Amino acid sequence: MKQTTRDNLIYLAVGLSVAALVTADFFYADSHGREMWWPSNFAYRLVAYLGVLGYLVGRETRKIGATVTQMIMCVLAAWILQLGIAFAFRQTFSGRYTLGLWVLAVVGGFAIIQLMVWAVRYLRSDSDRS
Repeated sequence: MKQTTRDNLIYLAVGLSVAALVTADFFYADSHGREMWWPSNFAYRLVAYLGVLGYLVGRETRKIGATVTQMIMCVLAAWILQLGIAFAFRQTFSGRYTLGLWVLAVVGGFAIIQLMVWAVRYLRSDSDRS
């Protein structure tokens, strides 16, 4: 199976799973006379930023030749750093879309990505010396 076909099947499976969960929640809420569950602005933005950051860190570390283990470690470390930033600036993340939020997202994301690229280069240089 081609790589692009496999990737498209993964995207389709994830999309259908999310759609099935939302549909099930809708029918459950409707049949029990409740409102549907929706995440808060903070949770929604945090998950969105973590997803984009994970993708960007994975892509950038893969470009410089990181192994799969190094790539996963960098994505997890980036998520932990982003969680720390988000909880430290919770009011900015949970508020409206403002210039402060965009600056925090762009500058924080760029710094985290560059830190992870530096970490991979450092880890690769250590493994080359052995």
